[in-house]
Amino acid sequence: MIQLTVAGDADAAARITAERVVAAIDAARQERGVAHISLAGGRTPAGAYRLLAQLVADWSGVHLWFGDERCVPLDDSDSNYKLIVDNLLRDAQQPPPTIHPVTGADADPAGAAAAYAQELLDELGGPVPRLDLALLGLGEDGHTASLFPGDTAALQERERLCISVHGSKPPFDRISVTLPVLHAARRAIFLAEGAGKTWAIGQLLAGPSERIPASLVDHEDAQIELIADEAAAPPS
Repeated sequence: MIQLTVAGDADAAARITAERVVAAIDAARQERGVAHISLAGGRTPAGAYRLLAQLVADWSGVHLWFGDERCVPLDDSDSNYKLIVDNLLRDAQQPPPTIHPVTGADADPAGAAAAYAQELLDELGGPVPRLDLALLGLGEDGHTASLFPGDTAALQERERLCISVHGSKPPFDRISVTLPVLHAARRAIFLAEGAGKTWAIGQLLAGPSERIPASLVDHEDAQIELIADEAAAPPS
């Protein structure tokens, strides 16, 4: 089951999301002494990241991962790493969190995906690493991370933890964690804003379908929440 939380506007949705991430960090550090959080890319979470930088007073033991990355240099404007640097790390309290960028994706996507999978295993163990929180976006077409409708091979991947994909929106070449990693997360949060997301939210809440990759993120042990502003929320 997915818990739907509707915020009054995009700023409120960003604040709720940032507060949820803080709570996940605090719970993980209390239980295990360390917190492993994967972050979403795109424009939507930028506000939440700016708030998060203000809300976390102590980043010790916090590891930040990427649910997906574009195959561009890390300083490119389309890079999810640059999104985090510009909106979270720039104002984060010192010392900053440990960040795990996807490196080399612009030169060797398949090699970068394999290396990132190994880095996850080295830090978190296996056979499937267990993140404390996976923060995810939701595309108007129902994609999440870089798992797109119609990419059957990516959606049915169960062995590899990270893969290179050719998406349906630019930048087309990307790296993405796979569904086993998202399934294993202790908690998952989707953040969606704007009227353009209403259809995708309705389809996500309707239940699992390969037409809506986000709806495939499910695990009986995980807490899954969808945070949306009023503009994005489907009619009640």
